[in-house]
Amino acid sequence: MARYGLLRSRGPILLLAAGIAILAIGAGTGKSVWFAVAGAELVGWAALVFVAPRVGLRGTGDEQTLSFSEEGVTAANARGSQRFDWNHWRRWSVARELYLLRGAGSVFTFVPRRAFASEDAESEFRALLARHLAATRRLA
Repeated sequence: MARYGLLRSRGPILLLAAGIAILAIGAGTGKSVWFAVAGAELVGWAALVFVAPRVGLRGTGDEQTLSFSEEGVTAANARGSQRFDWNHWRRWSVARELYLLRGAGSVFTFVPRRAFASEDAESEFRALLARHLAATRRLA
């Protein structure tokens, strides 16, 4: 899920584009220094996209609970809880196995479909989303 967010953020996309552009300059000029810089740039991109999300998953592993109501969303774990108004998010999408709530900038909240105890609970959740957030196109 972290990789999903990274691949849709401007920073990693710009890092990849810069690496490819520098590689093209190196190919055009034939100078090895450009290839070295492009290689370093692309290794940095690969580390950001493939290594950083795995390192981030090595956290405490605390279970997090999200509760949704007309008033907003409450996120809770063993260390505490916090309530968010619906205006914290702007849009929502649904993929095969998860809901994606998008906030300002690159704020994402993922809600796996398996988290719902029944189809009725999922339908109620979708109704809340429809009342409070704009829908985006369905994800693949």
